[in-house]
Amino acid sequence: MTIAYQVTDLQISGGPSWINSDRFNIDAKAERARTNDELHAMLAHLLEERFQLRLRRENRQESVLALLVDKGGPKMPLHDPEDKDYPPFGGSGGRGADGLMCPGLDGRNVMMNYFAFYLSRVLGQAVIDRTELPARYDVKVQFAPDGARMIGPDGQSVLSPDCPDITTALPKQLGLKLERTKGPVEYLVVEHAEKPADN
Repeated sequence: MTIAYQVTDLQISGGPSWINSDRFNIDAKAERARTNDELHAMLAHLLEERFQLRLRRENRQESVLALLVDKGGPKMPLHDPEDKDYPPFGGSGGRGADGLMCPGLDGRNVMMNYFAFYLSRVLGQAVIDRTELPARYDVKVQFAPDGARMIGPDGQSVLSPDCPDITTALPKQLGLKLERTKGPVEYLVVEHAEKPADN
């Protein structure tokens, strides 16, 4: 549901208790290349059909992080608008000058609303897109997630102390920034769900 409706776990409530514990395998494939938005809509339709899922949407004004363009402008390479391949966002990593790890995110052919959603999942707080950037970009950013501890077999940290936090990394690497503000956060309330019959 978090992927289909582009919300975090904290933005979903209601429904029978089994939706928090039971697990199901879903095997589905689009007939042709689709955008991320189209795939999300298709997954939502599948969930609604198979689970007899009925949702109520609520918007609440809350403290959020706004994703904005920094004063120097965006530093991300534009992606070819003719490319219809929309791979999923993924984790990536590199190494600092000391040779230790610096984790990050890597996305290709990404719109900023989807990047904001992905940051919401990584940061555990709602991030809303206020960049007003309409194009698709290749996004690669390295940063140390808050509270991250990466320990090697010898019990020593393998996370580079040179790895910046997200608020430092975004302006330097992507020309973007995060600012705390108030904004609308969408919540989903599950009003009805049924376990699907076996295929």
